[in-house]
Formats: sequence, C-alpha cells, structure tokens
Amino acid sequence: MRHLVLAQARAHRGRYVASVLAVFVAVAFVVTTLVLGDTVSASVSKSTAARYEGVAAVALPADSTVAPDEVLTLVATTPGVEAAALDVSGPVRLIGADGSSSNGTATSIAPEGALRWQQLGDGRWPSNPGEVAVGSSSGRAIGDEITVAGPTGSVPPTTVEVVGVVDLDGSPLALSPGSVFGDAAQVRSWSGDTTDWEVRAVGDADAVRAALAPVPGVDVVPGADRATAVADDYVGDVALLRNVLLCFAAISVVVAGLVIANTFSVLLAARTRELALMRCVGVTSTQVRRSVRGEAFVVGLVAAVLGVLGGSGLAAAVVSAARAVDAPIPLTSVSVTATTVIAGLIVGTGMTVVAANGAARAATRVRALAALQPLETRPEPVRDSWVRRICAALAIVGGTALLGLGVVMANVLVACPGGLLLFVGVVLASRRLVPAAVGAVGDVLARAGGPLAVLAAGNARRNPRRTASTATALFIGVTLTSTLVVGIGTLEAGAPDVIDEQFPVDMAVTAPERDGLAPEVTERLTAVDRVSSGAELAAVDLTIGGTEASVLGVDPAAMASTVRTDVRLPEAGTIVLERSLARSVGVDDGAVITVGGPVGTRELTVATTEPGMPDMIEWSDLTAVAGPVTADTVWLKLDRGMSDEDLVAVSDDLSRVAAAEVPGSEVVGAVQMRQMLEKILDTMLLIVGGLLSVAVVIALIGVGNTMALSVLERRRETAMLRSVGLSRAGVRSLLVREASIIAGVASLLGVVLGLLLGAAGTASVIGPGHIAPGSVPWWQLAAIVLVGGVAGVVASLVPAQRASRVSPVAAMAG
Repeated sequence: MRHLVLAQARAHRGRYVASVLAVFVAVAFVVTTLVLGDTVSASVSKSTAARYEGVAAVALPADSTVAPDEVLTLVATTPGVEAAALDVSGPVRLIGADGSSSNGTATSIAPEGALRWQQLGDGRWPSNPGEVAVGSSSGRAIGDEITVAGPTGSVPPTTVEVVGVVDLDGSPLALSPGSVFGDAAQVRSWSGDTTDWEVRAVGDADAVRAALAPVPGVDVVPGADRATAVADDYVGDVALLRNVLLCFAAISVVVAGLVIANTFSVLLAARTRELALMRCVGVTSTQVRRSVRGEAFVVGLVAAVLGVLGGSGLAAAVVSAARAVDAPIPLTSVSVTATTVIAGLIVGTGMTVVAANGAARAATRVRALAALQPLETRPEPVRDSWVRRICAALAIVGGTALLGLGVVMANVLVACPGGLLLFVGVVLASRRLVPAAVGAVGDVLARAGGPLAVLAAGNARRNPRRTASTATALFIGVTLTSTLVVGIGTLEAGAPDVIDEQFPVDMAVTAPERDGLAPEVTERLTAVDRVSSGAELAAVDLTIGGTEASVLGVDPAAMASTVRTDVRLPEAGTIVLERSLARSVGVDDGAVITVGGPVGTRELTVATTEPGMPDMIEWSDLTAVAGPVTADTVWLKLDRGMSDEDLVAVSDDLSRVAAAEVPGSEVVGAVQMRQMLEKILDTMLLIVGGLLSVAVVIALIGVGNTMALSVLERRRETAMLRSVGLSRAGVRSLLVREASIIAGVASLLGVVLGLLLGAAGTASVIGPGHIAPGSVPWWQLAAIVLVGGVAGVVASLVPAQRASRVSPVAAMAG
C-alpha cells in the first residue's frame, strides 16, 4: 500500500498544486507567528539573563517602608558577599531644547565591575551629577542637553548633558525611546516615590538571606529566579500578541481546511474510474480510503515542510528588516525551536488528512461498476443533521439576543460573546443559507442576462454542498474583514463625540504641584495660532457638607466659550457637584449646602451633574471661602477642522510656551487622545486587514478548485454545448459567470453580516446614540463586494481556459 500511495502521489503531483498552496500559506502564517514570538522572547531572556549573570541573590522590597540604602549597606558588609549594587528605576519627563515634553524611564548604572550590566555603545559613562547616558533608541547624541523632570512635576527640572550612549540591542528598554541612565542617587531624586529598586549581590546567597532576615519587608530571591521573573513580565505581553496573531492563523487554517476538502474532491473525481478499476481487481473500500488518506498525509507533509521553511524564512526577513531600520523591538537572532517545527508539521499534515477524510469516504460510496461509466455530475442535496440545525438556530437566536442586549446596555463584554455566537450560528447554517442565496441571485441574473446567465445560474446551484463549502470559506474571510472595516469606520466617526463628552476640553496646561499660573501665561497660551479661547481654573480642597473634596474654581463665561459639550456650569451662589458626591453628602439638585474653606463658609445651592464631570464653584464664591486663589490650570479650545500636521504644530507650540513660562508644567488634552485613537485605529485596520487577507486568498484558491471540478464533471455537457454552436469564448464566459455568482454572493452575505456585527460592536462600546448611517463606510463595503466578485472571476480564468481548449469530440468520448 505504501508503494501505491507514493506512486499515485508522483503520478498526480501536478494536481496537488492548489492543496499544497493552501496548506503552505496557512502553515507559513502559523510558523512565522511562532518564530517571531520565540525570537522576541529569546532576545528578552538573553538580555535579562545578562543583567543577573553571576548574581547570587536579589533583595526586593515587600512594602514601601523599607529603606534601600539600609539594605544595600547590610548586604555590602555581609561576609561572603563579593559585590553589591543598588538598582533603581522610575518614570521621568524629558524636556527637549525646543520645550517639547515626552515620557521616559530613568535607570541607574551600577558602579564599575561585574554588576554593571549595561553595554556602552559610544562615549563614556556618566561620572558627575550633571551627566547621563541615553539609550541607543533615543535619537539623541553625545553633547546634547536635555531637561529631566519628575513624573508629577513635584521635582524641579534638571538640565543634564549626554556623555554616553547605551547599546540596547535586544533589550526590552529599546521599546522606550526615552531611556536615560545615571547614578542611583540621581535617578531617585527624579522619580521620588515612584522609584522601583532592588539590591543585587555576588557571593554567598545564604549569607545575604541571613543578614536580611531581621529586616522586615524585604524578600531575598536567587538571581536566576529573579531573571526569569523579570523576563516573564516582558514576555507575557509578547505571548499575548502572539496568541492574538495565532487566532488569525487559526482562521486561515479553518478556511484552508474547507479548500482542501474541495480540492481532494476535485482530485478524486478525476480518478473515479481509476479507483473503480482498483476495486474491480480486489482492492477493498477500506484500502481505498487508506490510500487516499495516505496521499493526503504525503501532500500535507510536503506542504507543511515547505510552510515551515517559508515561515522561518519570512520571520528571518522580518528580523533582518527590523534590525536594518533600527526598529525598537528586542530582536537579536532568529529563534526556530523544535516545538515550532513540530507544530507546523502537525498543523499541515493533520489539517490535510482531516479535510480529505470526507472525500475519501465519498470516493468509496459509488459502486465499482457504476464508477466505470463516464463521469457525470449528479444533484447532491444538502443533508444536515438535526443536531446541526438545532445548534445553528440556538446560536443565531441566542447570539442576536446577546448582541442586542449589549448594544442597549452599551456593554461590549455582553455584545462580544453575542456577536461570536451569531457568527458561529450563521456559519453552521451556511450549508442551506448560501445555496438558497446563490439560487435567488442566479434567478435574478438569469432573467436579465440571456441563455448563458441561465446556464451559469443553474450550474452554480447544481451541487449545493460543494457550492456552500466554497462560498463559506470566502464568506468567513469577508465577514471578518467587513466587521473590522465597519467597526473601525463607525468608531472613528463616533469616538470624537464620546471623547468630547468625557474630556470637554481640547488642551489643558497644568502647573506642577499647583504652583499657580501667572495671568500673562494664559494670555500667551491663548495667543498661540489656532487657539480660539481659554479658561483659567484653580483646584482647591473645600469642605462640602462635612466632606472634604477637591473643587474647581471657574469663570462661567470663559468656560462656556471653551468647553466642547454642554457642561453644567456654576453661577454665583451655586456649586456644581457630581451626582455621586451629592448623594454621599445627602443632598440633591436644588438643595442648599454649607461650603467651607480656609477663610470662611457660604450657603450655596447644589446643581448636580453627570458622573465623570468635575465639581465646580463660581470664582467669587471660591474667593469668599478660600481667599485669593491663583489659577493652576488653563483649559484651551482649538479651531475645528485642522489637519493632523496643524494639530501637531499647535500642540508643539503650546508645549514650548508652557515649558518657557512654567518649567515642569504638563500639556495634555483630548486633541492628543483623538489623534492617538485615529492612528491606533488606522494601524489596526492595516494590520488586521492584512492578516485576514491571508484567509481570503486561501478561500479564492478554493473558488478556482470548485471551477476545476465543474470543468471535470461537465466535460460531456460542455462538449454538447460546443457541438450545438457555443464558442470557446462562450464556454469561458459560462464558467466565469458561475464563479462570479458564487464569489459575489459569498462576499455580499459576508458584508451584510459584517455590517451588523461591526455596527453593533461599535454601539456597544460608545453607545447606540453615536452611530449614524453616514458613519458607515458604504464605499468600502461596496468595494469589498466588488473585489470579492472580481477575485472569483480571476480565480476561474485558468479552469475556464482549460475547459475551452478541450476538443468536443474527445470530451464526448471521455
């Protein structure tokens, strides 16, 4: 039997191209994802291991009361300890020479010796308080000056000089362009209470553990264990991304399985008479099935090997490209593990054998003598088990109910399971849904397209099971793509309104630690080009009905011209309280409450506002209870309709003015959030759309295979049509129209379901009130349907050309 399987595989190797291609693409996708994930993980582990190489023990704080200097002194003076170093790190803000501000991380450099894990790439190590080294991904050069400030503005900014560049190749710190390095005391002065620390020791771990045993709040762990824990913190994010990508790879595998099942139907249909002859000379049905499965195993194994090689090569190319452009990703050398290779081989061979199993069983259902007759296509009705029908109905009904409930509640955690359940239900019902839709569309086209359209429509629904399988593969890819397009399109249109509601101001400039802003600062900020108005605010702690709360003092007129949404503003004699605070102090809208401050009290009328809104008091009432108050924040309103370049320019101008007038101030706002959201959504659309396109490509291979099977089964029918006058161009047109009907219907159904899922998903995130028909990307959906139909036509060109070349006489004889 083994020799027979190999002989058949060699004899029919030309017909395995489609199967090999489908398996190759799916396996390459899986392997590329696994290799890149393993490469990043290996790079991070290698970098982390270098930091703890030779370290016997690491002392970590269990609570915030432990003094790091005390721990370092105890460890360093312990007999048996050869060296000890205090490592500290924390967040900082980096202010450039132009006044622009960015977030960064400050990390200490151990004293020279075995515990200094950083590698110097250029320059020298910092030796004075006013010197730092920067990461190789920072974009800064030796001799540059940067200003370092604490994360909250509580630490005065310090100007330092860059004297060295640390090589971060393969380090997770390469992901942060704002990495600076200095001595431990300097880093602690910048980061303050947000500093993380640990003490590494070389020597006797047991001696370190004994020395620190009397010190409460200190944990001592072996250096190797600490290296593993730190690596796991970084690798966990990598694993999450890898698992997300594997979900898309799983979609490609499922679609490839549907294609392979149809492909083997093509192959076995072409060899029906050959298999019948084998059975006539004594080969049993079981042996035939084993032979087919053996061929599937060989095909799957060859395709899987090619997929593993192709995926590994693609991953190596990605790593090389990333290193060539200095991408801030921890990549050193490509890591291809045995687990990845085995997984790729199992996925490829297993998927092929399982997918071909149905075709193997079908090949032995036809009697040997009947199979020796000329091959003709027979109507093959769709047979669904009651279990499948019930599961499909329950999934559709339950999924629709959950999805609707999630939209009404604006709860994405309820809507997501509902959408997934609805999608699964429609896929289960596709065996009946797709042929019915193909028949309906075919009838419409037949009435308007002449005799060829009538024949194409009839051929498209002649074999409903195969049509359903082919269309379902494309339907899955198109549905997911349409869901993504609609979801991101409607989210981009509706999210700015939600952001305006939650953050009703475009930009805000806040002084460090409420130091106060001089009146001329507001004038200079509002004088920046494209800034239309501004309002000063002061945050003051007041006593409201016996409860202390932070309240914003505002000028209602200035606020009304600055905020984007209808925010309830205080008038003289009123105080605006967020509804939950009002309930906690036992008052409601319209009630009178006593408000106290450092210099007095005042009876004010309560005006409640929605959750998430700030508590506000009119400026004159604030000064009556708190005395003279200096504004510490300025809210700014920008012109509408600016381009991304203009928004960036305005933001940079405001940052420069704020940095010059109020060093250490923070510039934030909804404009930046809107920009970031748009960039994230656009990037997501490109990446996820590209991943889903793999499944669509595989599905289109299936369309070509279905047409190839149609050509094979209808050889005599085609010959009859040719004999009564149908030209070769007519034969090609017939098959192209059939493919366009199948692909077009699959694309149309996928777009309809994707429109529902995408719009519902967005509504569950931002609320149904923010979804408008005009926000749906109709042109993109129309393009998806058009591209799907055209791609189906392209996939059918080769089978159509092959059918038109067959001689009518030879086809009638065969």
